[in-house]
Amino acid sequence: MQCPKCQSEDFETDKPCPQCGFPGDAAPVSKLKEIHASQLKDTHAALGSRLPPFTPDEAEKAWIELARLETLFGKVDEWCTAGYFKTEMESLDPVKAQRAHADELRQRLEEYQRPESPRTDPDRLKTVGFLLDNIDLLASRQWFKSKKAIEKVVGPIMAMMVDAISGNESE
Repeated sequence: MQCPKCQSEDFETDKPCPQCGFPGDAAPVSKLKEIHASQLKDTHAALGSRLPPFTPDEAEKAWIELARLETLFGKVDEWCTAGYFKTEMESLDPVKAQRAHADELRQRLEEYQRPESPRTDPDRLKTVGFLLDNIDLLASRQWFKSKKAIEKVVGPIMAMMVDAISGNESE
């Protein structure tokens, strides 16, 4: 770290600077860093090189969307590992655009703590619907090896739907 006074690279916040003797009180330096980081984020947002943070209401919805996307990414990774995608597609990412969107969501959610996600049956059904929609999209883009592969992907998702409808907690 650099000394705030002389910019020496040997500075440690818990002891005086070996070059200029700056006392190295960590609290003001940490506060200054925090303020600087916040101003830097605001400047990037104002310039358009960074998306602005969500409002609390937007963040609540964004966390739900991010959780669904992360579920999709886990499933896609499972399907890829299981060999359900065409061989020529293996080096490609079928959900590349969704991953980029998830990165944007994470960036805009940095200021918010991830909430405990209640796993209510309606939430689980919406997640199942989201997964089925994405399976349809991947199938329409011919990512899957065969109809049999699609059936193997859809089967566990349908079981999740039945569990949610019947009120079971297993997934």
